[in-house]
Amino acid sequence: MNQPHLPQLHEPPLSPEPIVISDAPVPEKTAYALPLLFFLLAAATTTWAGALWHLGFLEGTRLSSVHWIHGISYSMVVLSILLAHEMGHYLTCRHYGIRATLPYVVPFLPILFGTMGAVIRIKSPFVNRRQLFDVGVAGPIAGFVFLVPALIVGLQRSHAAPPLSGGEGFLIGTPLLFQWLRPWFYPGDISSLMSLHPIGLAAHFGMLATGLNLLPMGQLDGGHIVYSLFGERVHRIVSNITFVSLLVLSFFSWPLPAYLLFALIIRVLGFRHPPPLNGMAGRVGKGRAALAVAALLIFILTFVPFPFRLA
Repeated sequence: MNQPHLPQLHEPPLSPEPIVISDAPVPEKTAYALPLLFFLLAAATTTWAGALWHLGFLEGTRLSSVHWIHGISYSMVVLSILLAHEMGHYLTCRHYGIRATLPYVVPFLPILFGTMGAVIRIKSPFVNRRQLFDVGVAGPIAGFVFLVPALIVGLQRSHAAPPLSGGEGFLIGTPLLFQWLRPWFYPGDISSLMSLHPIGLAAHFGMLATGLNLLPMGQLDGGHIVYSLFGERVHRIVSNITFVSLLVLSFFSWPLPAYLLFALIIRVLGFRHPPPLNGMAGRVGKGRAALAVAALLIFILTFVPFPFRLA
């Protein structure tokens, strides 16, 4: 009969091995609770806003289950566009090992769009200008991919608006992309006023947010792109020119000062852009130059000089 194999017992060494302390930073845990809370609040406020938009779209007087159902679809489109934009930034940061928070969708009162947009916080510096460019350009391109089909669906579901009869009406400014797609996808007469379906309004908000983020000033996405391509001096000059341009647009859009508050907030935050750790060393490359041209085209297509006006 075989004897069972017993494990060998060894005495511990007289002198313990030295403990090696690593200089590598401890990975930061991703916070999920607060972004999720913001998302749920924004889902509620955008659903409410979408229901109100659909109530006006059907010229109703009381909210019903039909309006709330369409409010949910409006909310899904708005949140998809915003999250696509911010996840473009976030995933690019993760690709380069840059610390960043998950997107925070900012809820707002259920007037207008029901949200103030979305943000992420980048918590570690960029190493070089290529990282800065990639993070800056990824968000607008990702959001644009989502908003174009939403705008097409919104135009297809829109209908003619009744003519204004006395008093004042509230009109939404139309960016170039809207003007290009309307003759192709709107089933009504393009020479008359149009009542835009809530999904189209969600796409309109996506265009407004994309155009604002691509403004070449401060630490907006457009500011990141300009700084990575041309450096600090050009970035500072372009930021000041953009600021003055927004003030002029606000003056001509009175009594609804289009971008006055937005321009003042960016000015208070400052136009200074922190440089990458390696400065402006290295070349951006032809591929990124082509993406810069694409970002410029997206800005031209989505920026609304006068987003709201009375008529």
